[in-house]
Amino acid sequence: MKTRKLLALLLLLPLLTYCDKKNPDPIEDDPIEKPEPGPVDPVDEDPYADAATEVKNGDLILVTNERMQAFLEDVTYPERDYSETHILDEKYAPTAPGNADKPQEYSIRWTKANAEGDKIVKLWEDDGWSREMTVESGEYYVNIINLRPNAHYHYEVKGAGGKTVTSGEFDTKGLVYQVLFKANVRNARDLGGWKAARGKTVKYRMIYRGGRLQPSTLTSKRGKEDLKAQGILAQLDLRGKSDVLSGPTVDYMDFCAPVIEEGYTQMLRDDGAKVKQCFEYITQCVKDNKPVYYHCSLGRDRTGTLTMLLLGVLGVNEGDISKEYELTQFAPYEWATSGGETTKMTRRADYKGAANYIWNNFVSDGETFAQGVMKYLLSIGVEEKTILDFCALMLE
Repeated sequence: MKTRKLLALLLLLPLLTYCDKKNPDPIEDDPIEKPEPGPVDPVDEDPYADAATEVKNGDLILVTNERMQAFLEDVTYPERDYSETHILDEKYAPTAPGNADKPQEYSIRWTKANAEGDKIVKLWEDDGWSREMTVESGEYYVNIINLRPNAHYHYEVKGAGGKTVTSGEFDTKGLVYQVLFKANVRNARDLGGWKAARGKTVKYRMIYRGGRLQPSTLTSKRGKEDLKAQGILAQLDLRGKSDVLSGPTVDYMDFCAPVIEEGYTQMLRDDGAKVKQCFEYITQCVKDNKPVYYHCSLGRDRTGTLTMLLLGVLGVNEGDISKEYELTQFAPYEWATSGGETTKMTRRADYKGAANYIWNNFVSDGETFAQGVMKYLLSIGVEEKTILDFCALMLE
């Protein structure tokens, strides 16, 4: 009996082995071809990844660069005292490469459901200024820059058929109206907003100062659009014969170039006739309601000297004027200096010489810096009526 069972088991072994090969472990060796997994929907990339901080309906936003704003809020300089400077303090760190001459940028956004179709974005202020921009289909936002401090803005985005995609209002704050034209025109800002004598304030959107404005630095379509959006209609080139322009950067601008080789004290003392030409040209631009942009190469020495005269005669505190002068330090290094210079970006160096030229030669005891600047302008041949007209038009 045992022999028969053993024989039967031996006869079954080949069959068991055969069955094992025909039915391998499906986990270890599954010969059945499995279907490829279907396509997986990719995770949508963040459509706002390159967008600036969003501005929403009802917001109050800072538009002056935050480092420049901190410097302006913290620092107070006395008139006629250049013994100290704070522009190089680590707290503000406006050192190379520098980018605090760029105003704060924000974005207006809309949803994915509204991304199809071109958009018309309109931005406007209560005082009548407005701008329109076209945004191509597929975009979820538009970045906005060069916003005026202490203003109330409205915005509206319209899609196909004039449908309103989003709209709202916001307010701005800040101490200096900075402007940046995308194509690399740097160290630029409006002279408006500074407090003057008798509770007056210097008017915005009439006079701009900055670094060189020329075809080689204004090459992109967006840069030209940003320039035009500011309403600038005139250009005053303060550079010398080696790099002065022969005509305006863009054809629609009025143009003046007196050819000035040196800034600071030399400019005031040796180029009185050309300073007179500059002041009269700017006054005429203001009278004609043609906002003007004046510049040298860096927007520092010749530009700074003319700025001192313009703000000075308007009654801005001379300590504040010297602070405005130091704002050039916030620009990238190549736009704020030439060679290895560092000290010339502070009020203690050449600015001090120009200011003292006015203090020492044109300000009598008991008189203000504004009176001294007016006497200087009269001494180089500017008519009193021209000076008074300029002040009346530029103060509000």
